[in-house]
Amino acid sequence: MPMKANRKSVLKTDAQAAVGIGTMIVFIATILVAATAAAVLLDTSGKLQDKAQSTGSETTKEVASNLIVKGVVGTRQGTTGDIHWLNVTVSLAPGAETVDLSEMIVRVNDASQALDLAYTQNAAEGAGEFGAAAIRDDDTSFSAATPVMNAGDLVRIEIDLNAQTTPMSLSNRKEMDLTLIPEVGAAVNLAFTTPASYGSDTVIVLR
Repeated sequence: MPMKANRKSVLKTDAQAAVGIGTMIVFIATILVAATAAAVLLDTSGKLQDKAQSTGSETTKEVASNLIVKGVVGTRQGTTGDIHWLNVTVSLAPGAETVDLSEMIVRVNDASQALDLAYTQNAAEGAGEFGAAAIRDDDTSFSAATPVMNAGDLVRIEIDLNAQTTPMSLSNRKEMDLTLIPEVGAAVNLAFTTPASYGSDTVIVLR
């Protein structure tokens, strides 16, 4: 068989391969862009979730009332005269967080004047002040210096109406509004009207 002399090799240009490389580059770029966008979305959704949980927790604290009023009692100076002292017995609602009475405001409104009272650890309340004493405190955590209520505590809030800059008192058939405004949680409003007659009693149950 005769050998062919001067055999030539011809290289053909593969146009389809060139197009495939370009497509692959575009595909990889698309994947990189999609991955970057996904990372941004995941990061943003995580931040939004954390913020939503924090907002939800704070909203729950603001809406839920932490204090429950067990009763309101007024005291007269003797068997005659008006009520000059108020005792409000309070406890914590089930599952409520601790309440610091030193940060609470007690608003007193008898239709003739409205007063905002702040906590005092002094034995005697003065103008613009209210006191507090533990009735039940099993863990002995409540004190005058640290009036913080926790689960199971029963506390008496003491208000001297006669000690205010403009003395107050509650005569018969008089309307009174008390509002307990804790640092965190919903305010507790108490409205009552004094009895038509006190008789000879010195301690009057108002609520």
